[in-house]
Amino acid sequence: MNKKVLLMALLLPILLIWVTSDFAKDIRQSDEITALQKTTARPATEGRVHDIGTLWNTVTNRGQYGHPDQATPSMEWPGGSEAHYLWEGRFWVGAIVDGEKYVSHADYGNYEWYPKEGSSFFFGPGKSILDSYVQYDDLYGISGHFPLGIQVDERALAWSMGDYDDFIIYEYEVINVGEYTLNDFYMGWIYDNDIAAIADPTDPNLDDLVDYEGWDGIDSDNDEFDIVDPFDLDQDGETGYDEWGWPYGFELRSVTGPTNPNYDASKINPDGFFDEWGIILKEDGPVINWQTANNWASAPVGTPATTMDGDTLKGYLFPRSASIMYDGDYASTPEMDIGERNAAQPLPGVMFGQLIYSDIIHEEGVFPYQTTPEDTFMRAFAHQWWNWESDPGTDVEKYDYLSAQAAASTQLGVHYNFLPHPFEVNAPVFDYRWVTSTGPFYNFAPGDTLRAVYAAGVGFGFQGMRENLDNAIRAYYAGAEWSDPLHPSAFAGKQKDTHYVLPIPPPVPNLTYSALDAGVQLAWDSSAETAIDAMLGTTDFEGYKIYRAMYNPSNWEMIAAFDNRDEPVYLKDTNGELMSEEKVNLPDIVNTYVDTGGYFMGKEISRPINGLRYYYAIAAFDPDKEATATRPAMLSQESARSNYLKDPSSGAPLAIVPTELYTEPYIEDFDMSKVKVVPNPYKGTALFESRYEDKIRFTNLPPACKISIFTITGDLVDTIYHNDGTDAELWDLISRNRQKVVSGLYIFLVENDEPEYKKHVGKFVIIR
Repeated sequence: MNKKVLLMALLLPILLIWVTSDFAKDIRQSDEITALQKTTARPATEGRVHDIGTLWNTVTNRGQYGHPDQATPSMEWPGGSEAHYLWEGRFWVGAIVDGEKYVSHADYGNYEWYPKEGSSFFFGPGKSILDSYVQYDDLYGISGHFPLGIQVDERALAWSMGDYDDFIIYEYEVINVGEYTLNDFYMGWIYDNDIAAIADPTDPNLDDLVDYEGWDGIDSDNDEFDIVDPFDLDQDGETGYDEWGWPYGFELRSVTGPTNPNYDASKINPDGFFDEWGIILKEDGPVINWQTANNWASAPVGTPATTMDGDTLKGYLFPRSASIMYDGDYASTPEMDIGERNAAQPLPGVMFGQLIYSDIIHEEGVFPYQTTPEDTFMRAFAHQWWNWESDPGTDVEKYDYLSAQAAASTQLGVHYNFLPHPFEVNAPVFDYRWVTSTGPFYNFAPGDTLRAVYAAGVGFGFQGMRENLDNAIRAYYAGAEWSDPLHPSAFAGKQKDTHYVLPIPPPVPNLTYSALDAGVQLAWDSSAETAIDAMLGTTDFEGYKIYRAMYNPSNWEMIAAFDNRDEPVYLKDTNGELMSEEKVNLPDIVNTYVDTGGYFMGKEISRPINGLRYYYAIAAFDPDKEATATRPAMLSQESARSNYLKDPSSGAPLAIVPTELYTEPYIEDFDMSKVKVVPNPYKGTALFESRYEDKIRFTNLPPACKISIFTITGDLVDTIYHNDGTDAELWDLISRNRQKVVSGLYIFLVENDEPEYKKHVGKFVIIR
């Protein structure tokens, strides 16, 4: 049995159902919490889904990220793929009070954070395209918990634009609302990742590898590697990354394990900069100097870096500060499955959590650590990892991980603030967690506030991961007036600067759609056509793109487009690539559309098929904009494909199913024997079914009938009255007693009274 499943099975007898309007269900421990919820003005714990970009994740109002059983998206990437990268993420703080170590945390059903009294859960446009804003504290008095007196104001920010849609940025204001001055105070982000869970067919939690991306001093030599050339500075057409986004020179060899299947030392392509350092080019930035002599010009270290065209590189060169995790080779299976590259659905994603900003730099007005002359940048205090067999259970154990004092911080006789890759200390692939921490903050007094910014996301291999790490930094400092990655600033307080000034697409139109016979009718509002672009101060709308997906809301196909131009235009796909080499005349703007197939951009669009599940989205887009004296040129942006139908309570995707409509008088000799159940057997998730839905379908029904469902012993499970004039009816596998039905063989009876009584009996199987 999956060890986490076993753990949850052991906990279930003492866990309570977490009832919430948007999170549906979760787990809680302790009767005291439920009693408190009934007797105070604290709102219920809940979670909501950020699904505006390519990365989908659930954010809560209790310091928890994702969902342990993936009942809602848990770092699902790409969104709609059902490949989850996170079991559960958590926010911890720890301090020393009167010589004792204490931690307030969210952890495995034992959540010490609770929504602040009188707070609300904001979810909507804000600093980003989709913000969430929550407040929680550790003051509700769980038995055995020592409250530090901490309130957390947390904002999550997500975007839909191509460079910024693979991560979510979290801002934290941590306020001492208690009565103690807290010493050696730390903040930490704990991510228990299971890379590509659900889609990884064999124990996705047992073949993970964890590492740190950034400057880590003598703890590892990884930060001094130079084996890739992401900007192709030598203009040889090669970057040093393979087709999976992994460096050819990344050997990944353990004592007993295999090497990276694409390892090829001859394809190492250095560029003169350490691979774990980010580069953001900016014309008015400082000159960037070579870090190594392995550059295209063989120029000395410390001299200005240039392109082969003679242009001096300007901008910011800085070490990243990220914990990362990716899929390794599962030793218990014979095949090489690094990144699940041989699976039907390859899963080459690398998940990351990056510290972008911390108030630690302002305690003395300078960067606080500086353990070597090279250590002059803002960074995390520590990166630690452990596996499920050594999960910290007590406050002391948790604090020791935050402060890099745990027993696991010493490997092979060496103490590490930044634990190196498991293979460097002879550890295998396994079920790892990481903590990225910042601190220590001294004399954190009542009334004081500390701030931090953390980004979590997924990228395509190491190449995509690094691009997204740097894009998160770009997003944070976009529009900054005086700060940059070399001179960090906060988002609030005395050190506040401007942040997140990004080109924003038109708002997402409000979309509805309904099923037809072998077709779907769509309609949407005109809100995007009159919206004011905050950056420009004027309306900035050009047209609509219609997308369709089968089975799940991913792998979208553009099936139509409209614009308000009276001239031919180049039509671009979601990645900004031209869909044809020639300009095309698009139809005029409309707000309705009927999908019955046809032709678009020279490609045949298939007609929807009755009985199959479809999803639709309408994206509004703006035009390309040339550079002006006050802003750079900006490419066309389109709104997120997030307006497909969703369940109003859980946010789960809802498919539309084209269905035959009875438009002629009822035929007396209707053949009831054609009625059937699909899928049969039901195995939890059918090919055409989103994993968040739990339904079977009765098909070939008469326009009105009664459906009775029985157990094999004859007990009535549920009754459905079908009378919508279609030939199909869904059943959500919930009994008349509002319980999920279990695995087994079931009997169904379909009865029809008009124009004469007819019936049909069949059977189906459910396998959980």
